[in-house]
Formats: sequence, structure tokens, C-alpha cells
Amino acid sequence: MERSAQRYRAVALAQIDQEKCRFEVGAIREVGLFGTPACVKPYPDAGRTCSDKSECVGLCKAPRRPPSDPAQSAPAKGTPMTYGCFGWIKDGVFVNGICAD
Repeated sequence: MERSAQRYRAVALAQIDQEKCRFEVGAIREVGLFGTPACVKPYPDAGRTCSDKSECVGLCKAPRRPPSDPAQSAPAKGTPMTYGCFGWIKDGVFVNGICAD
């Protein structure tokens, strides 16, 4: 199983135009549940805060909170994102999270 995963990652890496990725201000990173190499480029609104998906290119990612956190219904701010495990913010309120690959 591990050998096939390594082969899969090697094939994915070989298919990336690394020069183009760097030119487009990207970085080769392992992403998703399988650690697949990809050219990751920052969103134009990276680093800004958001209260809803309508305010950013990606999802409006929230800081991770445990499901029992009573502050989930409180007003919240987040940051734009694409991958990983996270909660997100909708209409200015923290929404329970998921893992996105």
C-alpha cells in the first residue's frame, strides 16, 4: 500500500510544471488526505478576514473550535482557504467544520 502511494505521489509531482508554478507565485506542497503534490497558489485575498464566503475567493475558514463550544453562535471572522480540516463561517457565524481534500 505504501509503495503505491509513493508511486502515485511521484506521478503527480512529475505532472506539475514547477517553473510555471513558481512564476505564478505558487509553491509545491503536499495537500489533501493522501499528501498529493500540487502547485498551491495563494488567493488574492489571502490574509484578509471574512464573515461569509461572499467576501472571499475560497471558503471563509474559521479557527477550529470543539463542537461543544458555546461561542459557535457568536459573531465570527475567518480567513479564505481551500484545503484541510476546518470550520467555516457563514453569515458571520461559525459553522461546524469538515475536512476538504
